[in-house]
This record gives sequence, C-alpha cells and structure tokens, in this order.
Amino acid sequence: MKINNIKAGKIEQYYQQLKQKQNKAAKNSKNDQIKISSQAKGILTAKAELKNRPQIRTDKVADLKAKLENGNYQIDSKKIAEKMLKNIK
Repeated sequence: MKINNIKAGKIEQYYQQLKQKQNKAAKNSKNDQIKISSQAKGILTAKAELKNRPQIRTDKVADLKAKLENGNYQIDSKKIAEKMLKNIK
C-alpha cells in the first residue's frame, strides 16, 4: 500500500505551532498565589503582638492576690499618678 501526497512538512509545521502555543500558555500561566484576607492579617498581627508581650508572672499575681485577700495591699497613689502622666506624654 502506498500513500502519496501526505505533506509531512505541514504536519510537522502543525506540531511545531502546537508546541509553541503550549509553551506560551505555560509561560503565561501564573504561579500559585495565596491571598490573605484583612481579617487573617489582623489575626497574624495580634499573634505577633502577643509573642512580644511579657509572660504572666504567676508568682507576682499570687502575691498580689494574697495581699488583697488579707487586706495588706497598699495602693501608692503617687506611683499611679506618675504612670498616668507618663502615658500622657
């Protein structure tokens, strides 16, 4: 069986064009991206701030609690006023 006039060049040209289109599509396709909502950004910011805060000092809390329960806790109004003024500046 003999097949004439196949025009193999046109077939090859078609495949080359197809490859070029596929390569362009691959180049133009965007990489995976992730978008973080403003709410998630807020959560991340809050989490970072919590890491920077000092840890709760349970020994100091227990001491203050005991003083309050016993009635021995003395409030220094001058220290409170100084701290309030310091925060205003």
